[in-house]
Amino acid sequence: MADIPDAPCLMHPLIKENTIERRLYQETIIAEAAKKNTLVVLPTGTGKTPVAIGLAAIRLAKHPDSKILILAPTKPLVNQHVDSFKDVMLVDEDKFVTITGKDAPEVRAELWEKHQIFFSTPQVVENDLVANRLNLSDFSLVCFDEAHRASGDYAYTYIARKYMEMSKNPLLLGLTASPGGTKEKIGIICGNLFIENVEIRNEADWDVKKYVKPINIKWVYVELPNEYVRARKYFEAALNDRLAHLQKMHLITSKKVSKKILLDVQKQVAAQAAKTRDTFLYNAMSIVAQCIKINHAIELLQSQGPKQVVGYIDKMKSDQKTKAVRVILSDENFRMAENIINFIIEENIIHPKMDELKRILESKLDEGKKAIVFTQYVKTVDEIRNYVASRKVLPLAFIGQRKGLSQKKQIETLDKFREGEYNCLVATSVAEEGLDIPKVDLVVFYEPIPSEIRSIQRRGRTGRMKEGEVCILIAKGTIDEVYYWSSRHKERKMKSVLKTMKEGFNTEAVTVSKKGADLKIKKQESLDRYSGKEPVVVYTDTRERKLLRELKEFESDGFELRTSQLEVGDFLLSDRLCIERKRFEDFLQSIIDGRLFSQMKALASNFERPVVVLEGSNLYGQRNIHPNAINGAINSISVDFRIPILWTKTPRETAELIVGLARREQDEKSRMVQVRGERKAQTASEAQEGIIGMLPGVNALLAKRLLSELGSVKKVVCADEERLQKVEGIGGEKAKRIRKVVEGEYE
Repeated sequence: MADIPDAPCLMHPLIKENTIERRLYQETIIAEAAKKNTLVVLPTGTGKTPVAIGLAAIRLAKHPDSKILILAPTKPLVNQHVDSFKDVMLVDEDKFVTITGKDAPEVRAELWEKHQIFFSTPQVVENDLVANRLNLSDFSLVCFDEAHRASGDYAYTYIARKYMEMSKNPLLLGLTASPGGTKEKIGIICGNLFIENVEIRNEADWDVKKYVKPINIKWVYVELPNEYVRARKYFEAALNDRLAHLQKMHLITSKKVSKKILLDVQKQVAAQAAKTRDTFLYNAMSIVAQCIKINHAIELLQSQGPKQVVGYIDKMKSDQKTKAVRVILSDENFRMAENIINFIIEENIIHPKMDELKRILESKLDEGKKAIVFTQYVKTVDEIRNYVASRKVLPLAFIGQRKGLSQKKQIETLDKFREGEYNCLVATSVAEEGLDIPKVDLVVFYEPIPSEIRSIQRRGRTGRMKEGEVCILIAKGTIDEVYYWSSRHKERKMKSVLKTMKEGFNTEAVTVSKKGADLKIKKQESLDRYSGKEPVVVYTDTRERKLLRELKEFESDGFELRTSQLEVGDFLLSDRLCIERKRFEDFLQSIIDGRLFSQMKALASNFERPVVVLEGSNLYGQRNIHPNAINGAINSISVDFRIPILWTKTPRETAELIVGLARREQDEKSRMVQVRGERKAQTASEAQEGIIGMLPGVNALLAKRLLSELGSVKKVVCADEERLQKVEGIGGEKAKRIRKVVEGEYE
């Protein structure tokens, strides 16, 4: 934050003079937030960070030896908060520290002890709470930036609960520009963060509007070229054939269905198929899956462009394990659409959004001006960056770490953009939340998005220091228009809800927060801790983060959880009993990538009493895997590997099961837990099966079959495609992939 010598400034003994402009609404919010747990809803660019700084100063003045924790969902945003606090607070710089997952666990434990003001992403804090490396008893303030994330399994929820349990002087602050469009969503956030007070301001409020810069929003419509329309018609013909089948089956009432409706039908049919094993329903599941895939191809063509569609089709071709994919790829209408799309690419018929985007950027980016272009897909980021680059437009890609841009590269990218080396940031959703990029003159939505929260966040990147402009590109008569009107409707509804709640919600929020307030009294430990009775001990793999949160709840009742990097399994209950826990999604993925049977073999080989826990509520409707394949895998676990399978619906149920089994198992003194440093030595045959089992598409049973028929690892590796295909279970596509891995150059 820069010095502001010409304006009245916020005054506090712990805040440097002339650093934070004094604004009445901020002072009012800080004063109220100092009294009780508060959710602050402020428009982007109106100063949520100064509220956090002001409240931190008040808490440190009141509790000088206490600690402060500032949480943000992304590392660039965490780094931004560190800089903001250091710039304005009169606190020794060595008291500030950023804690990241790159710090070793033992280093983090030391940092938590030594410093006073902490900045971190929530996942790191959650991991350290679960592993008992962090005690929040001395923290007098925890700030949750982008507080709208505090729902479901997100780490904010767990941290808030543990903080209210542990802290001697707790106070929570939630910050967001867009909490959600319904009273229910906001109520969930408030309940999860123990909120007792809500401070809401919008652009029209008398004490805020003079600080809000106007944003000029333009909707730019484009017409799809004839070739695009032709391709779409063939896709639609393929889709309508399948929708007609679903109508005849009485699963839908009209061919005008949304993706959401199709997904709902898929879940319902899958649930019924799992119960009845009816072939009619299995066929329906395949048809619904085909509709969803074709519908996605249409959306990509209309909203993104032909290259994205080709990438999607190529992905389907590389994995033809499901009937739905094979049927689609052989469909005449689908293949005609694909041919037209290939023609579009060969003839370089660019999506009209690209031309319009380039025109907008070149007309708006005069000297010193900057723009951010938002898009949903990483492939579109690359295409935009390459297409719009010119003497006037200097684009730079900004994507998430999971998509290939490290934290260091993200920071370097933002620095280059801030300093003017580049004037156009082409970004995915990673740039939507909270990043301080103050001098952006133009924001372009390459496509509308149905989320009111994300629309508000995207727009909020401009209009901070001066008047801004937003352009939303919309392809006429496509999903773009549907998403655009959906987000507008949700945003209007959110503003209406916030306006209603501004006066009346605070009383209700107290009631909501008291649902979890009883957690604070959970400070007394069980007498077992002091009776000399040995606690029940379970070793768990450090990667089982979400379930660890549930298991930690049992620690005050004679149960002890210890984390370790287990070689085999996820939970070690004794020297003979080990549990492999698989959520349904992971179970299905392990069938697809071939991990499942090698894991089962390791489990059965190393433990006398191995157990598999399958967790979830709908095994048969998630990954378009035929139910027969799923049932075959389950039967193999039970029969071939002789491993019992236990079923749970939620992480809580799984935690209760593990604790119950551990108590039963450790009643006998001889069954105390011993962590095994390594697996049992493999036999030569097991090692050979393991090597072959790592080839693409080869599971444990196929590995045995290949070795039995061909005789050795060397002969399997040297076998050509024709020879491989003579082995039952090895088709042409699988043989090609095996040869590609064996013969391909290492990159």
